Amino acid sequence: MESNKKDVKFILPMNLLGGRENIVKVNNCATRLRLEVKDANKVNAEEIKKYYPAVQKISDKEVHIVVGTNASELAESLERIIAFDDNASNMAMNLIPMLGGKENIVKVNNCATRLRLEVKNADKVNEEKYYPVIQKISNTEVHVVVGIKAFELADELSKILNDSDANTDYSNRAWLLIPMLGGIENIVKVNNCATRLRLNLKDANKVNAEEIKKYYPAVQKISDTELHIIVGTSVSELAEDLEKLLESQSVKTALLLPLVGGIENITKVSNCATRLRLEIKDINKVNIESIKKYYPAVETINNNEIHIVVGTDASELAKEFKKFVI
Repeated sequence: MESNKKDVKFILPMNLLGGRENIVKVNNCATRLRLEVKDANKVNAEEIKKYYPAVQKISDKEVHIVVGTNASELAESLERIIAFDDNASNMAMNLIPMLGGKENIVKVNNCATRLRLEVKNADKVNEEKYYPVIQKISNTEVHVVVGIKAFELADELSKILNDSDANTDYSNRAWLLIPMLGGIENIVKVNNCATRLRLNLKDANKVNAEEIKKYYPAVQKISDTELHIIVGTSVSELAEDLEKLLESQSVKTALLLPLVGGIENITKVSNCATRLRLEIKDINKVNIESIKKYYPAVETINNNEIHIVVGTDASELAKEFKKFVI
């Protein structure tokens, strides 16, 4: 009998959790990821909140992330990543900055269990992340023992480096870019031309251009509110996936939750045709002016209720909010 289980992918960059090597064990309850870690101080809670607004450091060895009703699927996906059993696209995207960035990689080859890489400068390769066996053969050659996925990973890495359109998961790249662009709330509009991603931003100074250059070496700050990234011929697919993420209900929820005082400030979620109706504990924790930057029509009904006019997808957004409100 075919399983009806949802295929939910863990979308946090691993470095926000302190890297694969920082995660000891993954558990979950109905709505939370419960992570046993080596050092909770290596977990970047503020950046994680751009994906999942409720993050709790329970102790020096334990972190909880409220992810909603997909918690079990996300936990399984994270476990696959830790076991190096995630898809090749994720693995390749995590590998690029470790190898000194896209511009440092000249050629990709493999044998049965190793990536054999020709690089410009082997000293730029970070030996401490993800793969315990890394050999610097010479100043321009590096071998990485990745296991039986060596061929698949080499193929995916070559596609990304050459901007090949075949079988490439651009959603991985889009998720990866969001925190580097200053977070969800900093992105106003996404456009593209033949080879460039053209972004209208609230503040281009919040962009981490040096991190982006590890994937796309040419990044241009056009003005304080516009940024261009030269992606190559695959730019339209990347722009489309980035737009989809910004339009998704889960991303909108991640954007709004901190502005209404966080999950713990919401007691009830409902909606009408165009409004998100929230019953809250403390009106003083609600940042009305910041909400208006995204949804101009916000009404304070009383000290315990606000309405946000979000449009015809109000019911879908309310459903997503309910996943987070315990």
